[in-house]
Amino acid sequence: MHIQIDKNAPVPLYRQIVAEIRRLIDAGLLATGTRLPSSRELAEQLDVSRKTILIAFQELIADRYLESRPQSGTFVVDRSALADISGGSGLSEGDNTIAGSRMDWSRYEIPGGFFSLPPQREATRQSTTPISFIKATPDPQLFPFEQIKQITQQLLWDPEAFFFDYGHPQGYQPLVEFLEQKEALSGTAMKPGQNDVVVVSGFQQGLNLLINLLLRPGEALLVEQPTYAAILNFCIARRIPYIGVPVDKDGMQVDKIKEILKDKKQKIGAIITIPTFHNPTGTVMSVERRKKLLEIASGAKLPIIEDDYAQDLRYDGADVPSLKSLDQHGNVIRLGSFSKIFLPGLRLAWATLPSDLAVPLVRMKRGCDRGDSFFLQVIMHEFILKGYLDKHIRRTKRVYKSRRDVLLETMEEEFPKELTWTKPSGGFSLWVNLPKKIKSLALYHYCRERGAEFAVANFFWPGKQDSNGFRLSWSLLEEGEIVDGATRLGMALKEVIAKPNILNDLAKMYGEL
Repeated sequence: MHIQIDKNAPVPLYRQIVAEIRRLIDAGLLATGTRLPSSRELAEQLDVSRKTILIAFQELIADRYLESRPQSGTFVVDRSALADISGGSGLSEGDNTIAGSRMDWSRYEIPGGFFSLPPQREATRQSTTPISFIKATPDPQLFPFEQIKQITQQLLWDPEAFFFDYGHPQGYQPLVEFLEQKEALSGTAMKPGQNDVVVVSGFQQGLNLLINLLLRPGEALLVEQPTYAAILNFCIARRIPYIGVPVDKDGMQVDKIKEILKDKKQKIGAIITIPTFHNPTGTVMSVERRKKLLEIASGAKLPIIEDDYAQDLRYDGADVPSLKSLDQHGNVIRLGSFSKIFLPGLRLAWATLPSDLAVPLVRMKRGCDRGDSFFLQVIMHEFILKGYLDKHIRRTKRVYKSRRDVLLETMEEEFPKELTWTKPSGGFSLWVNLPKKIKSLALYHYCRERGAEFAVANFFWPGKQDSNGFRLSWSLLEEGEIVDGATRLGMALKEVIAKPNILNDLAKMYGEL
């Protein structure tokens, strides 16, 4: 019995084993009545603990994929017999059965292959863990656990009832007021009747609420090409049509929007952009383009959603005014987040939007989820009040800047001279441009065999097609790992540049996501 597991994946091992055995049974590769290896044998085969196998077997038995026979072992259940039983009402009396056939849920399927890379073929599996430049998230080793523990203990020593009650959907008022002051200091007009802040449970929830509010059925969303993978995944999961606008060194090519708007076949409902430390490229949209984008949006009466996730992650250079601070006609909704500067699992973000739209958003939020956790918002506010957030940001920025510098220095020394890449002044990521004939997915597998991996273009490209580039993120790696990983990538890239045909077999095998 051949089972593939990845010990470096975030998915628990027992769940991977459950999924693999289900796949083998559903595909008919494990026939009814087949006796599985004992838990001890399978544990040795997969090099995992016996407890892991026992937990997996228990779940499969509960789901009626397997059955345990005393003194005999564990066997595959006859699934067709179960289907016959479940096809009726479950009642023993024939007169009580309900006529009809089993519900077909296939038309509700959401494609999921884009959420992860395809499994590695056996030949590409590594005995050692590749150094991964894939994730652009804060380093958990830098999380301020002591301060969080201190604040939480103080709050729970004499807890207030409102911590755990339904709260106002706009958010915890002291936190809202702090964010309004923060927006005013960044140049956004925050006088009464101009703009307001609404706290949301992370960027994704904020985007979901805004799209529900702004787009009408059939309207499309203009996105950057490439763009943040979560935006594409959101559109696919919500079945929202989207159109890509190319990005260059100065950000979104806003002149292309005019041509798209001329096409009356597809009505555009909104634009979403990441103008500052664009994910995945790290570029910053020029002020000239920002003003041009605002002119186009104002003329077309289109809302702009500005994803400003990295507004506090600039390492060098002068700040560039946000789209929201330049907005004179009320087209821009700015989404800020604590996920990259504090704790991603806290799921706290905010929308800064025209006051005329803030009330409908709060009403929609109440209708959709009643509001977010006030306790988490109180923790966040206390963390800010005590000055911990400013100290945490200063500390982590020094670390991330140093890691970025090490990566750029190593790339200059080790990467092929034929390649170019962005050199961002903030954020967590940069973009490497490949020759036109080299696509990222086959290259990814080639580099992974040589001990380093990156985020492929498919994750960020509208349509999820491959392209000649990839993203490198440095936030999770120590400086030594960055040097080692970038050196490995450089060696692999030199080999591929010299002999591009060595990727042919991998390109045929993996194709697209």
